[in-house]
Parts: sequence; C-alpha cells; structure tokens
Amino acid sequence: MSARIAPVPDGAAPDRGERLAVLLDETSLTARLARVEAASRPVLPALEPLLPDGRLPKGVVVEVMDANLLLAVAAGPAAASDILWTAIIGWPDAGLAAARAYGLPWERTLLADTPGDHWAEIASVLADACDTIILLPAGSPAPRQLARLEQRLRITGATLLTPLPWPGTAELRLTVSGSAWSGLGDGYGALESRTVAARCVGRGRAARPREALLRLPDECGGVSAAVPVPAVARPGGVEAVAAVVAAG
Repeated sequence: MSARIAPVPDGAAPDRGERLAVLLDETSLTARLARVEAASRPVLPALEPLLPDGRLPKGVVVEVMDANLLLAVAAGPAAASDILWTAIIGWPDAGLAAARAYGLPWERTLLADTPGDHWAEIASVLADACDTIILLPAGSPAPRQLARLEQRLRITGATLLTPLPWPGTAELRLTVSGSAWSGLGDGYGALESRTVAARCVGRGRAARPREALLRLPDECGGVSAAVPVPAVARPGGVEAVAAVVAAG
C-alpha cells in the first residue's frame, strides 16, 4: 500500500524559510555576543580569563575572597564607563588608594561605612543607583530581607561583590592561593608586586573552574597577567614549592 504525500500549501515553504532565518540569526555568534554583553559588564583585561565569557554577570552575588582581587573586579566596570557608580557598604578600611590604582574612580563611589543591622536595606536602595555594590555583611539578615535584596539585584541588574561567604545564593566564588611578593632581598629591598593563583568556580555554566596567574597588585599598583617560572626550593630545608613569581 503506497502512501500519498499531501501537497505543500502555498506560503508554507516561505514560512519555514523565515523561521529558519530567524533561528540562524538568534543562534549566530553576533546574537550570542549581544546577549552576553546585555547580561554582563566588562572587567579589566587581566581578569577576563578568570570569568565566564570574560565578563562580570549582572544581577547576581559574587564572592571574592581576597580584598585586592575584589577591588580589581569592581574596578573593571567602573573603568569602562564614565556614568557607572559603585557603592562600598560596611567596609570603612577598604583601601581607597588601592581601589583608585586598580581604576575605581573616587568621584563615582558612594560610601556607607557603618550601616549596622540595616546593610541589606541599604544595599537594596543603592542597587537602584549603583551598578556595582561592594558589601561586608554585618551578621545574617532575616530570610525575607535576603530574598528581597537578591530579587532587587535581579531587577536592577546591579552586581553585589562580597569578601565573605554569602548567606544566600552566590553565582560565582573567586579565591586566590600561592601568594608571593617580589622585591624583597635578604635584609634589603621593598615590596613591588604580589603574584597569586586566582580561581573562579560557580553555578551552571560557571561550574567548570577557571584559573589565572595574576600580578595583584603589579609594580604600578594595578593588575596584570603573570608568567609562571619553574619550581624553586626555599632556603632552610623547606620543601620545594611551585613558584608563582612572574618572570622579569
């Protein structure tokens, strides 16, 4: 028994063609890059290999467990835009000189040094005005306050950076290890730069760990990529360690 193929109605083929064209456009590299840019902000070039898509996601919480790395992460979006504002909440000794060296402009930085128990409410309010919020939580908020703050971040697109474990849901967690300072000799010299092994892990697409060797800070007080050199043995019988000091 043979099957009969029904004729294709007039106009059906063009419809399929149009749908295919739309699908190809939506899945093209240009469209993907546009979606990534809309959902994230640029970071300093040295930090791009460390973050998913080389950018800082919007509307999420990011744990950055190192003060210098946190300031460098916050400086990227601010340095890329002359209208972006940053808030620092509950961190009176944040090190504004170091932040300025990384590229964070003082004139577009709001400070709330002593928010007390109201840090969640203050962060929620400043999320309307600031694109990046640096926050040191003073204790754990009520679950409803925490949920309201995270929802506010998603609505406004503000990114919250914290150097402490977040009591809610964090999208990314950045850490450093293998810290080594250069510039000091045996009884002489001065600290010039610190080289660290930075690592990023998170949820979803960010579950695969990313790593980068950084000068943080470098000789100019900023952040730059470092080059590994072979392992060396420390004096005094200490076992050999993998050197993370940059060449040159």
